[in-house]
Amino acid sequence: MSITSDAAHDSGLTGTEQAVLRALSDGRQRTVAELCTELSAARSSVVHALNSLRTAGVVAEHPSGRPARGRPARGWSVAASPGLIAVVLTAAHGVLAGVVRPDGEVLAEVHGAADFTVPAGALELLDRALAEAGVTRRQIELAVLGLPGPSMFARTAGTDSLGGSHLRRFRFWDGRPAADVVGEFLDRPVFCENDANLAALGEAVYGDVAGLHTVLHISLTHGTGAGLVIGGTLHRGGSRLAGEVGHLHVDDGGQLCECGARGCFWQTTSIPALLAELATAHGRTFTVSDLDAAAALGDLEIMRALRGFGRSFGRRVADFVVFLDPQAIIVDHTLGAASVVIADGIREAVDQYAPPMMAASVKISSGSLGASAHLKGAAALVRTEQLLDISRLGSRASV
Repeated sequence: MSITSDAAHDSGLTGTEQAVLRALSDGRQRTVAELCTELSAARSSVVHALNSLRTAGVVAEHPSGRPARGRPARGWSVAASPGLIAVVLTAAHGVLAGVVRPDGEVLAEVHGAADFTVPAGALELLDRALAEAGVTRRQIELAVLGLPGPSMFARTAGTDSLGGSHLRRFRFWDGRPAADVVGEFLDRPVFCENDANLAALGEAVYGDVAGLHTVLHISLTHGTGAGLVIGGTLHRGGSRLAGEVGHLHVDDGGQLCECGARGCFWQTTSIPALLAELATAHGRTFTVSDLDAAAALGDLEIMRALRGFGRSFGRRVADFVVFLDPQAIIVDHTLGAASVVIADGIREAVDQYAPPMMAASVKISSGSLGASAHLKGAAALVRTEQLLDISRLGSRASV
């Protein structure tokens, strides 16, 4: 099932009415002035569209809750609540399932170590997320599936291009495309996106760096990857692998990587590699939680290792700064306090290796959303790619 604006066009909505309805489709209230700015449209056109949509019962006007001089600004929203978004994220470490509103509000977030190759495990986790949110499958409008590897985003179902890639194990559950499994379970359309891209989009649209034009988000917890957001939308690249810093080449004689190249950066500079080094040095197992706790306590030895990791990583990130000139570089906050220390190390390396003017202009920090970045990123994907069927908002309002 494809969700496009064609249905809205066929229903007789004008172009401005479609644009206004699409802007309001996340459920948030906006004033006329905010809509004019967001849509770069004339006030008279926006007001006319709002009045027409109100007459049709599709949008509603709300009195201002703020005292103001003169005529108070009024808010506008869709008359009926837009449907919810189900999110399933699969990776080597397990599954994350959740429910989020189109405006980014997270209603449920459930983590599990389920075997995602067996559909029952992931679907059980999704059912738990629905129960935690207090909603039924019928209240879900669509689903977003976050998967490792090249972005598979498309408005309509497409063929899988991974061939014999090791990543097929994430994308095929019990021999069937994961999107088909989730789609049949919910009886709703499913859209796929790279998992790191979802986190990047979540931080860029809803995090502390919201509003900045160019944001590079670095994912480290269970691999070494990145997502690039430019102008509020994902930049996927020609092969749909843009931002995969973990596959920068560093060693001609290095190990053969699962990607098919040899000597990739992530093999020696990744959180799993750092944990292995610490385990060898200390004679015990180290986990991500250990790094978080040690950083929070100010353990000098662990903080030195984390900052050194950040500097090594930052040496390569400095090249990205030259190529992209980003306004912000965000480090995956699922590492907790360790993310802050790593970000400090990256900052030191960028200051040393990037041109001073470019280094000074980029903000480098840990993320502000934690694990919910992926869920909020799904909401941002739905909005930026215009995936909600706006014609259904009108049909809901008339029921």
